[in-house]
Amino acid sequence: MNKDDYISASISTRMYEKNLLTRTDFERLNDYDSVREVLNQLNDTIYRESINNLDRAEEYERILKNELKRVYDLIRDIAPDKEIINYMLEKYIFHNLKVLVKELIQDKDYSSLYLDMGDVDLAYIKKNLIKEDRKNDFFDKISSLKPSEGLDISKNTDDLYLDYAQKALSAFNESNNPQDIDISLDKSYYEKLLLDARALELDSLVDFTRESIDLINLKSLLRVKSQNEGMDTLEKALVEGGFIEGEKFKEYFSYDLNKLIGSLNNTKIGNYVKEALKDDKALDDNILSLEKAIDAHSTDYTRDAKMITFGPEVLMNYVISKETEIKNLRILLVSKLNNLDKEFTLEKLRKSYV
Repeated sequence: MNKDDYISASISTRMYEKNLLTRTDFERLNDYDSVREVLNQLNDTIYRESINNLDRAEEYERILKNELKRVYDLIRDIAPDKEIINYMLEKYIFHNLKVLVKELIQDKDYSSLYLDMGDVDLAYIKKNLIKEDRKNDFFDKISSLKPSEGLDISKNTDDLYLDYAQKALSAFNESNNPQDIDISLDKSYYEKLLLDARALELDSLVDFTRESIDLINLKSLLRVKSQNEGMDTLEKALVEGGFIEGEKFKEYFSYDLNKLIGSLNNTKIGNYVKEALKDDKALDDNILSLEKAIDAHSTDYTRDAKMITFGPEVLMNYVISKETEIKNLRILLVSKLNNLDKEFTLEKLRKSYV
């Protein structure tokens, strides 16, 4: 990858960054009491067009989805190559795979749950998963999965995601436990991210991805302990490729929280662990804090990218910052819809370096 190819795209992206909402903006929006009041204030921002097309304030999720898709389309159009955007899109592709597999096993139509993100032919994948004697009838019912006209997709790419979906379906067929679908696809997601990062030959992105794997393995460890499940469940969930070997997490399984925090202190995720996990909190509360720390880990990557003048990191920084903005707007709007305490809402907002 030649970073010089990104000079023009980086200049454009720096201009887009000027429209991002700041922490001060969110604090100001939090002062309002209703969803409608918040949306009225957003009328002076990039969200204006989506808000004007909204029938009811409570349908704000449409605004957020539209903005997310707009940003990805925008960056895809200016990026000299698509690999960095494909890395960012993986989470949405794997979300759709989870929906698809669960549709199959439950014989339901979950078309409203699909996200219009990522150039993967879900119709092709589904037709290859379902049984021959019922696939045409079932496929015709799911309008969201009809093939897109003129979609230029590599069959090899679709077959790769088909393999991931087949693996998840096989895991469910063996256990009859829907949780195994999520476990299988979560593992495949992080393994695919690491493949993507290495293909991009960006050392900082490879390190970031490996740290992400360590954090998600820690989250799996805490969740298994919280649900009083055994070592076999943890072994199924652990993702390979992080800085911390899977065997170490199996060793941590018997540790109390203080010993676990101490053991992770000198690792690359040590600061996030120290910030998130507290001995005086319930395990479920620690898991919620760790989820917030995982978001902070992504945001910290954008902080480092701000030091880079041009390159794919600049585009990735903008997309992550936009995703954080959308997540914070969702937190804020949900809070207004449910009349939650304003201080509580501020505490829930994710960190941003805008």
